[in-house]
Amino acid sequence: MKKTTATRKRAVALQYGVSLLVFLTALLLTQLLWPFIQPNPTPLFFAAIIAAFYGGFGPGLLVSVISALAIDYFFFPPYGALEFTVPNLVRFGVFISVSALVSWLNGTRKRLLDEREKLLNQIRGFNDELRGKVAAATEELASANSSLFDSQQRLARSERLAVVGQMAASLAHEVGTPLHSISGHLELLGTSHLHDADTQRRVRVIQHQVDFIVGTVKRLLEWTHRGRLPLRPLALNELLKEVLWLVGPTLDKNGIRVELGLDESLPPLRADRDSLQQVFLNLVNNSVDAMPEGGVIEVTTRLDREGGAAEVVFRDSGVGIGPDAAEHLFEPMWTNKPTGSGFGLAIAREVMAEHGGSIELAERAGRGAGFRLTLPLEQLVPEAGRAEEVTSRVA
Repeated sequence: MKKTTATRKRAVALQYGVSLLVFLTALLLTQLLWPFIQPNPTPLFFAAIIAAFYGGFGPGLLVSVISALAIDYFFFPPYGALEFTVPNLVRFGVFISVSALVSWLNGTRKRLLDEREKLLNQIRGFNDELRGKVAAATEELASANSSLFDSQQRLARSERLAVVGQMAASLAHEVGTPLHSISGHLELLGTSHLHDADTQRRVRVIQHQVDFIVGTVKRLLEWTHRGRLPLRPLALNELLKEVLWLVGPTLDKNGIRVELGLDESLPPLRADRDSLQQVFLNLVNNSVDAMPEGGVIEVTTRLDREGGAAEVVFRDSGVGIGPDAAEHLFEPMWTNKPTGSGFGLAIAREVMAEHGGSIELAERAGRGAGFRLTLPLEQLVPEAGRAEEVTSRVA
C-alpha cells in the first residue's frame, strides 16, 4: 500500500514538473516570436492545452493561471509589473476561462482513457488467466479420456467373451459417475463463456469425446446383457427396404447409389426385427464410411433351399478390407476407424448367432468389401397361418 502511494506521488510530481517545463518553453518561444505574433501569445495558450493533455486538469489549470500572469507581466504595458486594470482583468479572465475549459476537457479525456486502459488490462488479464485454466483443464481431460479409452481397449482385447459382462458392469460403475460430473462442469464452462469462441470450440471437442465414451460403455452393456430374442414373423425384403429408406438422406448426401436385387420368392422368417435392423444399419454405415467420395452399395437376397438358408449379401465399392483387418474384424472393441467403437460387427455376429445364422466376409472381385448373412430355414414361418401373421406385422 505504501509503495503504491509513493509511486502515485512520484507520478503526480512528474506531471506537474513536466507541465512547468512546458510553460517555461512556451514563455521562451513567446519572447522570441513576440514581434511576429503579437498581440496573441499563442505558445502560452498551447502550453496550457499540452499540460492538461499530459497531466490532467490540475497541471493544466496551473499552467493556465501562470501563463495569464506571465502575459500581463511580460507582454502588455506596463512591462515588468502586474496592473489589474479593467482591460487586463478582462483579458486575464478570458484567457483563464478558455484555458481552464480546454484543460478540463483534456483532463476528462485523459482520465477516461486511463480508466479504459486500466479496464482493458484487467480484462486481458482475466482472459489470459481463464485461457490458461481452460487449456490446462482441456489437456488434463483429454489425457484422462485417452487413458481411459486405451484401458478399455486393452481390457476388452485381453478378456474372453465369457467375462465381458463383468467388465462392462464394473466399467459402467467406475466411469459413469466421473463422466457425468465432467459433462456437468463442461456445461457450466460453456454457459459461462458464451462469447469466447475459442473456449466454446474446446468445450465442444471435449464434450464430443465424453459422449463417445458414454456411448461405448452403453453399447457394451447392451451387448453383454442381451436376453433371448423375441422371434416374430418378419418380411426380410421389406425390412431391408425400410433400412435403406431410413439411411436414404445420408446416402444421397455422400453420393452413394443403391442397387437392389431382392428375391421375391423369399418367404417370411421368424426373427427379431429390431436386432436385424441394427445389424443392417451397421453394415450400411460401414459402407458409407468406406466411400467418402461416393460409390455403390449392392444389397441382394436369395433363398438357398439346398443350403437350408435365407441369404442376405451387402457389397460396396469402398476401400475394402485388408487381410490383417479381416482376422480381427468380429472381435469386440477392435476397429481401424478413428471414430469407431469396435462393437458393431461383434454385435452383428452375436445377433446372427442368436438367430441360428451367421455373418462372414463375402468374396468380391475388384475393389470394395462384402458381407454374407445367413438365416437357417428352420426360422421360416410355417405355411399354416403365415399370410395372416405377415399381413398383421407388415401392415
